[in-house]
Amino acid sequence: MYPTLYDLVLDIFGVSIPAFKLIQSYGMMVGLGFLTGSVLITWELKRKEALGQLQSTFKKGKDGKKVEVHPHEHVGNIAILAGIGGIVGSKIFHNLENWDDFMRDPVGMMTSFGGFSFYGGLILAVALIVWYAKKNNIKLLPLLESGLPSVAIGYGFGRLGCHVAGDGDWGIPNDAPKPDWMSFLPDWMWAYDYPNNVLGVDLIDYYARKGYTSLTGFAWPTPIYEIIMSIIIFSILWAMRKRWKVQGMMVAFYLILTGIERLLIEKYRINNEYDILGGVTQAEIISVVMIVAGIAGIYLFPKYQDKLT
Repeated sequence: MYPTLYDLVLDIFGVSIPAFKLIQSYGMMVGLGFLTGSVLITWELKRKEALGQLQSTFKKGKDGKKVEVHPHEHVGNIAILAGIGGIVGSKIFHNLENWDDFMRDPVGMMTSFGGFSFYGGLILAVALIVWYAKKNNIKLLPLLESGLPSVAIGYGFGRLGCHVAGDGDWGIPNDAPKPDWMSFLPDWMWAYDYPNNVLGVDLIDYYARKGYTSLTGFAWPTPIYEIIMSIIIFSILWAMRKRWKVQGMMVAFYLILTGIERLLIEKYRINNEYDILGGVTQAEIISVVMIVAGIAGIYLFPKYQDKLT
């Protein structure tokens, strides 16, 4: 594993650059995700303005004159709000899910590099973007549709950072031998022990502390599976963005696909369960709500299209 850019460059190129120790691998991947997402949303905002779905707004300049602001010129501010919402929201939701640990060490839990909840970050980031859109008279639905493919691929970059750094986002123990039908794939796609991970833990000891038994110290490499599913979701949204004629379909299908993705992976992840319905996780509850909302959207968006556009 490569907790920092220094580790990666040293292992691959054999070059020691001490300054690279300051660059966390996870943060670097998240930064690349934001950069890629910003480019994609800029393209989409320009396209939607050309289609007439979004319009320029006006604000007073320093000289008191009105200045035209095109939708894509808001991308920088939107990216900053999404970053703040993503970090703060993900920490809040993670700590709500791990309340006992938070109460024991609130400062440490809020400032640690580990412990993030994607859904928490998504919810707060969307809330901030909704506020920004209303404040700047930007139509919300086309704005959200412009950004959702970026969210999908950005999530994949985030999970790539989790895997590269080994930040504890791996799955439950996987001691089973790799099946024959996966023989053409590398072993780490079936099970991985995350050596030199950023947490500095041995997985056998780590699992023992979590109440699991691991004979081999290998885990399900769930970040890899989520990267693959994120690419699939992004590809579907990007391919269909010009084909959906009803505004809101992008939102509906994003909710459904993302909810299904998380439900599929959740059974292989280590998460605290709430003592309801036989035991469910926070992510499972939110995933079901997202799927139901997405299905409702498929029905409601065409019905109320005139009011939404």
